[in-house]
Amino acid sequence: MTNQEILLDYLSAFNNRDIAKTLSFLNENCRVLFNGQVILQGVESLRPLYEKDFANPALTVTLVESNVDNNNPNDVRVLLKLGANRFVDVTYVFENGKMIEHRIHSDTTH
Repeated sequence: MTNQEILLDYLSAFNNRDIAKTLSFLNENCRVLFNGQVILQGVESLRPLYEKDFANPALTVTLVESNVDNNNPNDVRVLLKLGANRFVDVTYVFENGKMIEHRIHSDTTH
């Protein structure tokens, strides 16, 4: 399974609000970075964020664009649309089929 296929399965689990399956895609020590700074680390630190998102019945994630970095094939940079007007530009970094980092480049509302 390619990293892009794993990413699509992850987004499907998110949209199905399956917390166990969503978390299963993450490395135990997965990190979330924003502006180069670690803002969350570890699966259990991410759980409350997912639970909050899943509590919003209107929130869905749509993959707008996806690109694999040819120099770093474990990096998949995507543009996601969350809900009606929020866009997140993020690079997911994979290792051994698990996400080890979410590098958020921007998070904007239009």
